[in-house]
Amino acid sequence: MQMSTMQTERLVIRGTREEDGPLCLDIWLDEEMGRYMSDPPRDRADEDTLNFAKGIEEDDGWYPMVVLHKETGEFVGTCSVVPEEDGKRWDLGYALHKRYWKQGYGTEMLRQLIEKGISEGVQSFTAYVAQENAASNALLRKLGFRILREGKGFRKRGTDIVYPEYIYLLEVS
Repeated sequence: MQMSTMQTERLVIRGTREEDGPLCLDIWLDEEMGRYMSDPPRDRADEDTLNFAKGIEEDDGWYPMVVLHKETGEFVGTCSVVPEEDGKRWDLGYALHKRYWKQGYGTEMLRQLIEKGISEGVQSFTAYVAQENAASNALLRKLGFRILREGKGFRKRGTDIVYPEYIYLLEVS
């Protein structure tokens, strides 16, 4: 599914297209940038992973997006929204290219998703984060999220690595 294009002071956030696949994979499969993601290391990625973007524009159940720098058009990262069945809660996912770490881009991106959700009647947001991912934990706390509970943890596909996780919640109404 596609969500309407959003803009912030520095970013354009638009629906992921099939041709965006390689840019997304550059982050997700990278040893450093994709460290705390469930995606496998590049050398263990299967065909389904490598071709995840095929038909993505018609994929139901979630809104995958890419984030571009408004001024330069450079690829900044990815984000996604997975609405719960009643539409009152959105689960958020996100990843930034390391060129954009520690510059406020994550904050700007997530604030925009939260504002969009509120305008559509969303009452709460969740995010699943590896407990040891200090940057992502700090970002969510900065935005007012609180730890709802510890999750079951998730396995990095193609490895024996399991990350204990926190499930964060932001209630807006």
